[in-house]
Parts: sequence; structure tokens; C-alpha cells
Amino acid sequence: MVRKDNRVTPESQGMSRRSFLKVGAASVGAAAVFGIAGCSQPAQTSSSASSSQGSASAASAQASSASASAASASAASGKTQISFKDQNDYDVTVSIPCERMVVLQHHSLDMLCQLGAQDSIVGIVDSWQKNLGDYMNDVFPGIDQLPMPGGLDTWNVEQIAELNPDVVIAASQAPEDAMQQVRDLGIPVVVVSLRGEGKQAEAQNPRLADADAAYTEGCEWAIKTLGQLSGKDDVAEEIWNFCLDSRSIVDAAVGDIHDDERVKVAVLANGIAYGNDKYVGCQLLRSGAVNAAALAGVQGNTDYNAELVATWNPQAIITQDRYPDDYKTITTDPQYAELQAVKDGKVIEAPYWTKPWGNPDTDSIALGELWLAHTFYPEKVTASQVEEKAKSFYQQFYGIEFTGKVE
Repeated sequence: MVRKDNRVTPESQGMSRRSFLKVGAASVGAAAVFGIAGCSQPAQTSSSASSSQGSASAASAQASSASASAASASAASGKTQISFKDQNDYDVTVSIPCERMVVLQHHSLDMLCQLGAQDSIVGIVDSWQKNLGDYMNDVFPGIDQLPMPGGLDTWNVEQIAELNPDVVIAASQAPEDAMQQVRDLGIPVVVVSLRGEGKQAEAQNPRLADADAAYTEGCEWAIKTLGQLSGKDDVAEEIWNFCLDSRSIVDAAVGDIHDDERVKVAVLANGIAYGNDKYVGCQLLRSGAVNAAALAGVQGNTDYNAELVATWNPQAIITQDRYPDDYKTITTDPQYAELQAVKDGKVIEAPYWTKPWGNPDTDSIALGELWLAHTFYPEKVTASQVEEKAKSFYQQFYGIEFTGKVE
């Protein structure tokens, strides 16, 4: 087994995987304070570092004036002003509840819809349909008519400003200079990475001390902070409790499966494979499997081909229905025909509602971990258990009927 140097593993600590997950989650969970608290020291940088000291002073005075005006406006409107650190360690001050939100990160867009905060969203990320799917048209009627002033890593500051938002929700790879320009306009920016452990040197390839705990803390922080920003705190609490209840079912069913009995799985999507320190590896571990790419020492994301996947020798391959070309290629291209997973018919296209992604969504935890456990161990987690949970989640939080299939 190939692992990163100094990585703490259940084997090195002489404990079961269930105990390892519980200890890891508790160690960071005790330090997590959601909504108005933070993690570590700010790592904020400015795109105007080369400006003269006089310009910097003027900008500082302008920012102070904007902050004072915001505080006065908050008091007049009956709103509450809160301050906290976001998931990239930036200091944020914002007046809540936010009535106009520009959401340039698809996980957050999805979660705000689960919270029932659609009416407060005035601008969205340009990749929402590719990264989320057509179900969003049912969840958020009229979403396809909303302005799209930016993507995950490219922003149009002028278009954002024209929407007059109370807050902008950003991805961890959002452009630093554009974020600072938006802040300089007096508009708060909140970075949501879905990870604890603060800002990473590479947004898409994090190096985490405890990935499972970081993603658990990170997803809880995200849903509860978005709940606070949108004035839906109570719904956020309900969603997170739903996630924990699903996890308890999975843990009871497959948490004690021995290492050598776990299914070795490769997760391939959009031409990349997920390796160490991506959420999907935690999702696999919790569902009774193990990440084949991570075992081979892959850090973060990597491009894949048939020859590389063959060296991992996965017993099963998971693709995602939002990227159908992966499934088609792996199941029809002769180069993949000799893979054991292909021969055994163990190439599985994960449905959109399970979200086996690099970073978690709430339904990745509430439904995805449960679905994977059923997929690998149908005698331990039944189709009816998964379907019941999925129907409840969609009705209670999305407000629509669940139309997916559990096989």
C-alpha cells in the first residue's frame, strides 16, 4: 500500500476503520464553531500590492467608510451584522439575512436550494447545469433565466456589481484579484471550499492532515453558514441531522468490514481520477470500500487512461452520470476490455443524487454514502432503505418528488 509520508492511518494506529473515523471526526469537530467563528489566521492577499502607500491609504479609508455605512444600514434595516473567517481563512463581515446573493460555486447553489433560499439568489455560477444537472430546473424554476456573472475561477466584477448583492459566495479557486475588487466595492465575499483545515496551496489538490474529518467539518460549516446567511438556520440544522442519521445507518452496516474484505474502487469522472485527500475517497471508506487510486499513491486529481487504471486493478469502477463519456469509453473502448472491473460488469454510473465528488455536497453524505454501501453490499444496506431516504430528502429539502432509481 502506497501512502503519503507521515500520513496517519488506522493501520499505523492499531485501530479499526470505524474507530479511526470517529477519533478523526471528534478531533476537529471539537474545535469547529460555525457561522460566526473561524479556523486559523487569515491568509488574505491584495491585488494592489504594488500600489503606492498613498493609494493604499485611500483604499483603506474607503473600505472603512464602506464598513461604517454597512453597519449603519444593518441597524436601520433590522439586520444583524456578523463576522467570521471563511474556508480560505479570509475575514468576512456581513449583514444577515442576505436578500441578494450571487452564488459562484455549484455546491453552495445546490445547498441554498435545499435550504429553500431560491428567492434570495440573483446571480449564479455559469457551470451550474453541467456540474449539477437538469434536476435544478425543477428545484429552482427560472434558474436558467438568472444572470451568470462568473464561473468557479473567472469573474466579471462589473456584472457582479450591477446585481447589487449583499454577499458573493465563491469557490476556493476563485480569482484573488477579482475577489479583492468586489470587496473593495463594499460587497462581502465568502469562500466555501467544503473543507476544514483552511486555505490550501492548490485548491483542487489539497493536502490534508485528516481528510475525513476535514470534509465532515467543512460540509457542516458550509450548510450551517449558508443557513445563517440566508436566514434558514433551522433548516440547515435539519439537513445536517439528516446527514448524520444516514451515516449512522451506513456505519452500523459496513463500518467494521475488515481491510482485506473491502472492495477496491476507482472513481473516474470527466477524464480524471480522484486520489488522496479528495472527498470521494472518504465516501468510499465510509461505505465499505477503498480508493484504488489513493492506494497507488495518487495525490489529488490525475488524468487517467486504460493503462494507468490497469495498474490499480480496481474491482469496481464508479463514473458519474453528469459526465456520460467516461462510462461509454470504459465500457466500449477495447483498451479497457481487459480490466477486471469491465469483465465482471462492475462499471457503475453513479446517479446525480449520490454526488461522489472531489468535495462533498450534503446529499453526498445523506444519500451518496448510503447508495455506495448498498451498491457494494446489498445484503447489508437494502435498496428500500436507500430509496426511503432519498424520497424523504427530496421531499423535505428540495420540495420535489424523488424520481431516481435504486437498483
